[in-house]
Order: sequence, then C-alpha cells, then structure tokens
Amino acid sequence: MNANEILAAAGLKQTKQRISVMELMIKAKAPMTAENIYEAAENISLSTVYRIVEKLCEKGILNKNTIQDSDKFYYELSCNEHRHYAVCLGCGNVKYVDICPVHTPRINDFEVTGHKLEIYGYCRKCGGK
Repeated sequence: MNANEILAAAGLKQTKQRISVMELMIKAKAPMTAENIYEAAENISLSTVYRIVEKLCEKGILNKNTIQDSDKFYYELSCNEHRHYAVCLGCGNVKYVDICPVHTPRINDFEVTGHKLEIYGYCRKCGGK
C-alpha cells in the first residue's frame, strides 16, 4: 500500500503533510524520532510532525516505542512482526536487527506472548569511542 491508500483506509484526510510523513515512514530503514522526521520532511513544522505521528499512532498506523535510557520516542510503521534494535552508545543511532534469538513460546510455566530486545554497542562511525 502507498501513503494515500494507508491514510484512506484509516479514514484520515490525505493532506500533503500526512502524505509526506507517511512516505518517509514507508521508506525508513530504522525507527525515526519526530525530530528525524522533521529534518527529513519539507515544509512541515515540528509541532505538525508531532500531531501527525500521534494521530497515526492513534489509528494504529505507526507504533510508538522508547529505547532504554532514552527520553525520545521512536516511530515505525505498524506491522505484524516484532522487531529488534541495535543502539549505538556513541551517537544514539538506532537500526533494525534482522535476527530474533528468542523463539521459545513457553518458558517453564510462563507462556511468552511477546518480547523486546535492544542490543547496545558502537556503530562503525563511532568505533567504540
């Protein structure tokens, strides 16, 4: 689905700003903060970006997550799969990790219904500084 179709399916008006944010989120290779979206979008104020992402979260189009030890929210498209993240301790950059080391649906008498995994280290740019 493209940005227009996603917005229409959610019953949202297809404004230039919403379409722009949706196109950025569709192309994103990692979760984005509102500030990341603001910097990448053209002619949208930061307050408008916040209103748009909150509305998209309310409609279930975006997921809103936090990363441990961060006061920022990260947004990503909602999907039927869970995701894991690698977080750089130097620059704070967040990337998706393509593997899931947790495949156990049950741990002793505990039925696992979900999990969240964050891996910390340094990206190539920061190189362990």
